[in-house]
Amino acid sequence: MTTRRIDGVGARGRGHAAPFLLAIFALASTACYVGPDGRVSETGDEGLSGADSSDPDTGIDSGGGDDDTGDEPAPQLKPAPASLRLLLARQYENSIRDLLGPAAAAVVTPPDDAQINGLEAIAAAQLALSDASVDAYESSARAAAAAAIQNPAGLQAHLACAPTGPSDAACHEQFVRSFGRVAWRRALTQEEVELYVSVAQTAALEADDFWTGIEYAIATFLQSPFFLYQVELGTPEPDDPSVRRLRGVELATRMSFFLLDTTPSPELLDEAEGGALDTPEGVRAVARALLLDDDARVALSNFYAEILRLRDLESLPKDAGIYPSWSPELAAALRVETLTLIEDVIWQQDGDVRDILDAPYTFVNDTLASFYGLSHPTGGSFAPDHFLKVPLPASEKRGGIFGQGAYLAAFSHISSTSPTLRGKFVREALMCQTIPAPPPDVETVLPDTTEDTPTMRDRLEIHMSDPACASCHVAMDGIGFGLENYDGVGLFRTTENGATINSVSLLDPYGEFDGARELGALLREAPEVSLCMVRNIFRHATGHVEVIGELPTLQEIDDRFAADGFHMQDLLVELVASDAFRMVGAAE
Repeated sequence: MTTRRIDGVGARGRGHAAPFLLAIFALASTACYVGPDGRVSETGDEGLSGADSSDPDTGIDSGGGDDDTGDEPAPQLKPAPASLRLLLARQYENSIRDLLGPAAAAVVTPPDDAQINGLEAIAAAQLALSDASVDAYESSARAAAAAAIQNPAGLQAHLACAPTGPSDAACHEQFVRSFGRVAWRRALTQEEVELYVSVAQTAALEADDFWTGIEYAIATFLQSPFFLYQVELGTPEPDDPSVRRLRGVELATRMSFFLLDTTPSPELLDEAEGGALDTPEGVRAVARALLLDDDARVALSNFYAEILRLRDLESLPKDAGIYPSWSPELAAALRVETLTLIEDVIWQQDGDVRDILDAPYTFVNDTLASFYGLSHPTGGSFAPDHFLKVPLPASEKRGGIFGQGAYLAAFSHISSTSPTLRGKFVREALMCQTIPAPPPDVETVLPDTTEDTPTMRDRLEIHMSDPACASCHVAMDGIGFGLENYDGVGLFRTTENGATINSVSLLDPYGEFDGARELGALLREAPEVSLCMVRNIFRHATGHVEVIGELPTLQEIDDRFAADGFHMQDLLVELVASDAFRMVGAAE
């Protein structure tokens, strides 16, 4: 649908440029919130650990704060400074859907999300808008507004009045107050109400149409930084003004975008304004109610799809001569397999989330059953659109996400496996350890395949004999060597170039393993893995890498996570109820 035209002029025509320019000016004024850019490593991030807590001897991040075994009181929370955080593309689209309906959401085209430190949420808090992004938000706002007024009944929640004509300023004011509150996630000031009523009245009177005024008001609301960004100012703590506690509606906004990937509902804003989020107990109760929403499952799947690098599987290049089974259809099924396992553990069972690391079962459709060579549990046939839970044969040593083709293919090369990439991902994304970049003068090309070096492990072990490479490659490649029975798309094999593959390896310092299930069994008991889960979900929730002053609180959350049996739903609730989530530092 197109924007209504006024006297033959489009929505940017004469007499109405001012409201749009005002919104654009407001957006441009947020440039002072620009943060540093990030460098991207081989796995697509700068190491999810973020802060430099590296061991000086190995260069590998220790993965978290030190355990405090003394009698001193826990350090006072010192949260990271507050910042504006741009809505992610999916959050923008979901917000338009919930504010204006699916037809409006279908016509918006927000800019693509970037990543810093491996997460889009961090980039959203640090990168400035480009001119192209501003244009995309303007065109999306106008398109959404035009689509919304094609169905005036969908806007009646904001209009208890019956408009009498284009000059009905009182009715425009009612809409501005009601819609503005849910769009900006707070009540408008009187000055803001008057400004937006003026926008609506100017457009309506020129077009001689009440609804054109509504259209222009909506389009201008949607271009405001108060819609496009999570604005978190808070109120200063009496004992320490450098720490600011989020106000009720700010906390409701942070919770909704984190747990549901969408704007808070009017009911949630009502609860926040009524004091329901003023205590940790109140926050827990509201969070548990939010987790009952279907959007909570989708939001958490979005997080795991990002953290496990599942989004680009369909476009992942593979050598068709070496891996003829690889196809976009297979890649899409592999992504669903991983996310279905995660959903089963977290939502269906409400079980120990570490089960995703070594579960002795998976979920397959007909494509994956053929790919893995799995039989139907009851002798029936697999369907293309249904993913059935099936046990995994012990002979292939599969278990959890490390035995699934999604991980194994994503962290391989086009025509070969990559123990280095597979291990690097585990160290960085699942243990929150930083693997430094290789020195600039180090030779990174592996020896050629020969009779003496037929396997990838043979060639990498020669490469690791260089002392400059050894410290980091031992940490990464040791993990990957234990997964060498799986080729570059995840098919099981026992030989490479005619030589028997040695897949027995060591996860330092936790012990020896052979295959995906044994690797997962070791990692589930590693304390840095559960703490890394907490750290990653906190970064996603808040849009920043944890600072030193937040680490003790995150350690406390991890301790409770462990004591409660590693239930992800409980972790989400405890995280949003924590001071680290409910407070911010003073803006810099």
